[in-house]
Amino acid sequence: MLFEELQLFNRREMIIRSTLAVPFAAIIWRLWDLQVKNGKKFKELSKGNRIRIKSIAAPRGIIYDRNGVILAKNIPSYILSLVREDAPDVKEVLRKTSTTLKIPLRTLEKNFESQRRTAKFNPIQLYEDLTLRQIALIETYQEEFPGVSIEVSPRRYYPLLSTGAHVFGYMSEITKPQLKKLSEKKIKSAKIIGQEGVEAVYNRVLIGTDGGKQVEVNNTGREIRTFPNQVDPSPGNDLILSINSHLQRKVEKIMGTKRGAAIVMNPHTGEVLSMVSMPAFDPNEFSQGLSTKRWKELRSHPFDVLNNKCIKGVYPPGSTFKMIVAAAGLEYGIIDPETEIKCEGVFKLGRNRMHCWKRSGHGKLNAVGAIENSCNIFFYKIAMELGIEKIKEYATKMGLGEPTGVDLPSENRGLVPDREWKMKRFNQEWLKGDTPNVVIGQGYLNVTPIQLAGYINVIANGGTFIQPRIAKQVVDNAPRTLENGKIAKPRFVETAVIKRDTGLHPETIAILKEGMTQNVQSSNGTGRRARSKIVKVAGKTGTAQVISNKTRDRIKREKGEVDEKYFDHAWFVSFAPAENPLITSVLMIEHGTAGNYAAKLTKEVIDYYFTEIEEPPPEFDFSSMELDVLS
Repeated sequence: MLFEELQLFNRREMIIRSTLAVPFAAIIWRLWDLQVKNGKKFKELSKGNRIRIKSIAAPRGIIYDRNGVILAKNIPSYILSLVREDAPDVKEVLRKTSTTLKIPLRTLEKNFESQRRTAKFNPIQLYEDLTLRQIALIETYQEEFPGVSIEVSPRRYYPLLSTGAHVFGYMSEITKPQLKKLSEKKIKSAKIIGQEGVEAVYNRVLIGTDGGKQVEVNNTGREIRTFPNQVDPSPGNDLILSINSHLQRKVEKIMGTKRGAAIVMNPHTGEVLSMVSMPAFDPNEFSQGLSTKRWKELRSHPFDVLNNKCIKGVYPPGSTFKMIVAAAGLEYGIIDPETEIKCEGVFKLGRNRMHCWKRSGHGKLNAVGAIENSCNIFFYKIAMELGIEKIKEYATKMGLGEPTGVDLPSENRGLVPDREWKMKRFNQEWLKGDTPNVVIGQGYLNVTPIQLAGYINVIANGGTFIQPRIAKQVVDNAPRTLENGKIAKPRFVETAVIKRDTGLHPETIAILKEGMTQNVQSSNGTGRRARSKIVKVAGKTGTAQVISNKTRDRIKREKGEVDEKYFDHAWFVSFAPAENPLITSVLMIEHGTAGNYAAKLTKEVIDYYFTEIEEPPPEFDFSSMELDVLS
């Protein structure tokens, strides 16, 4: 019995052993197949083939002028990148890359260290704008540079170089606070974003939506296969500006090396046709990557090269302010169209004696004659009856003392002072002598050129303040499928025209217009150097003191001459044609000495506009003009 049980046990053991031997043999054969027969093949495959998701940056929207001239576009930039997880020895890879491409090792190391916190398997940008030779070396000897790859990224380019730089702005790396406000779908497309000008204001419009693709990469990080389920990036919307690039260039040429600001606008729509701030800069420097040294040079430039003086520069307006005083006097009934005030060349206020620029006096003048001759005494006397609060009321109505709302960043609000302001600022009472200083555009009063342009628009268009605007249209590039299955064309969305009525009576506007017309057209007018043979111009000069006459006299006694930085600023504000204005213009030359110099330059701007840009209406007989009086 025992023998039979032992035989049964042995048979069962053999069956179990045979059953287990088959799968073990299969496993051994498979191991031999993987490690011996096909070992080399699978060794290569095991070195790093991976599936990755790669974001694709969308191109930024293009910026055009009003006639379709490209002002800002995208060009390809080839970027050297490194995925550190694919590099067995990062230091060695950087060293070899530096030697081969002749890029300073310190530059590569510095860029790598600055991005150490980049998420795993995300490319770290080592160097931008590779040359074709550098690209060819990397592509040809890819196996020698594990983890290194070349990415193509759009770089902003401004074909007109420094022309219009302050309007367009510039691009630079996104900051952390800006990144937090950005949609996750736009992060790749917005590594470099607008930091000034319309590039900054319309960032959300111009930035596209990221795309993505699924790729297979080998052990060196090189793409070997792209999967079909790719999401194409959606380009940003294009922007059409109100700027006329030909006019912009001409005004900059007229300004030359002079420092200052110039604006040409449509007084009925608020469209800015030209905005010039001098000196200018080349925004392409920022796109290419500024060195710290160059950034400091631009930031500390003695003539504020980065600041748009049209919206950020504040200056005393000089006699360009006088139409506001005349308007307040007419609206409050202090004067009427027939009121005449005698100018004897001096105005006495207590012990103070305030002079007219014409020391012998102008004699009797009404409001039109006072604007024509820019008579200080006329406006001193009106101002003392009005008081500073009423003057400020009309200055505010016509756009001074508050931002105009132009679609550019960091606009300065300027300053129209009053009693409350002085007490708060200096803890002092408003003095009687403060008011006459304000009415001739001096004292505490400060304005920006864009504010003066808005104020002159009010006179030119008949009493409406219009918010200045740079962007004319947004081109919506978002893909839309129509009912018939066809892809719709881009939509053109007009930017809003924002207006408010100032409440000025037509009779008041008519007097201001006539005074400005006579300022240019009459033989006595201070703005007669702006007279044109092409179109009838209305305007007003302004000479704004930088230092007082007493200080100037003292400097002359001590040093013999006055440094240019103490010269007066020169203003000229205008519109044309005088009867039916199509454009307004503001031109200011820092330390330009006198307003008639700015008037002379404005004539060149107006002549160009009505010769090359738009034909003037045939409504003015030039045969009666006494052009021989001009120098």
